Amino acid sequence: MRTKLLLSAAVLGVAGMLTASAQVYSVNVVGYVNVDLVPGFNLIANPLDNTSSNNDLNTLIPTAGFGDTVFKYNGTAFESSIYFGTWDPNLTFAPGEGFFIQVAEAATITFVGEVLQGADSNMSLAAGLSLIGSKVPQELSLDAAGFPADFGDSVYFFRNGAYEASLYFGTFDPPAVPAVGEGFWVQKAATGEWDRNFQVQ
Repeated sequence: MRTKLLLSAAVLGVAGMLTASAQVYSVNVVGYVNVDLVPGFNLIANPLDNTSSNNDLNTLIPTAGFGDTVFKYNGTAFESSIYFGTWDPNLTFAPGEGFFIQVAEAATITFVGEVLQGADSNMSLAAGLSLIGSKVPQELSLDAAGFPADFGDSVYFFRNGAYEASLYFGTFDPPAVPAVGEGFWVQKAATGEWDRNFQVQ
């Protein structure tokens, strides 16, 4: 799975005047991420926040192949949504939520939205099995990104039709490096907080 990322900073407005000489600005960073899909199953994740739609499928992936299917893991089982001109049902995927998409032909999905920063880029992780991705559109090893792993925790990527496992024994072995917009399974013995506190410089 190949990804391309373009970010552009946009000043969305002046929040107000505090004094005659001080102003507060609201600066959001918006952009898009292209995620290339191969025929069959792909494990991807929403890397941006599309606040205009509550991150529903009809906005995140407005066009797809007839019969393409998305699978969302709810903690115990999968829910599915099929594309027949629109997605039915119109599932939502928050930033950092991973999911499978099955496509008949190679395609490119373009995610559009805001880059989450500060505390909004942090993520709570459950004990047990979960399906996630990074909330930050940045290709970086989980070790370097401060992923909260304990001895024996593991992650699983689904690439080229097969799973690739990485186990944590002080560091991930082999190195676990999710691509931008790539989803992955996490198996954790205990809950954790993935504190990125990401800021666009």
